[in-house]
Amino acid sequence: MCEISIIGLGNILDGDMGVGCYILEALAQDNLGDNIRLAYLAEEAIKADVWFYKASLAIIVQGLCLGVNPGRILCWNYKTFRQNLTWLTEQSKTIRPLTQALARTELANGFPEKLLFIFIQPKETGRPSISKEMCKAMRRAIKIIKRQLQENGFLSTTTSSKLEPIYRLKLLQGSMLMF
Repeated sequence: MCEISIIGLGNILDGDMGVGCYILEALAQDNLGDNIRLAYLAEEAIKADVWFYKASLAIIVQGLCLGVNPGRILCWNYKTFRQNLTWLTEQSKTIRPLTQALARTELANGFPEKLLFIFIQPKETGRPSISKEMCKAMRRAIKIIKRQLQENGFLSTTTSSKLEPIYRLKLLQGSMLMF
């Protein structure tokens, strides 16, 4: 059976940049099916090749400083990603290793059939907290991911669009009150 890989990148100790982890946590609470694999790689994008290999669809989600309004989501296909690669490489230390993982996957004849990059503009960085803008953006990103899964036949259209709570965020926000 074809598989979907959803890869979260970013450091959860760096505020909004850890959005990939929180989105995967919310998705993990849903019964997405055995053919949908979730992988939080933190800043180890170099290891993404294992998750890309022969996937029908690979989705990469990451907080990335793109110079747009905080919480704005940019959804790019592989062609758009490649067109912006030079500039993107300067924006995050995960981009170059990500492109290396993609190149290795292509060399092994296992390049994903479809690639989707979901980049979300952070507001808060440098401390372990999540901005209100990022919380709202995470919900929208989860809906985008679920819609992609439905459109590609990997998630039933009858599957609930209800979004589960992201428990780690509640703990994080509670602990920030103590500081």
